[in-house]
Amino acid sequence: MQMKHFYQAIAVALVITVLVVVFVPGADDVVEGLFQDYVGRAAR
Repeated sequence: MQMKHFYQAIAVALVITVLVVVFVPGADDVVEGLFQDYVGRAAR
C-alpha cells in the first residue's frame, strides 16, 4: 500500500511540473536547471 502512495505522489508532482512549465514563462529554465543539477550530482 505504501508504494501506491509513492507512485501517486510522483504522478501528481509530474503533472504539476508539466502544467507549471507550460503556463509559467521562464519556469522551463528553472526546471531544466534543477534537473541538470540533480543529474550532475548523481553522476559524481
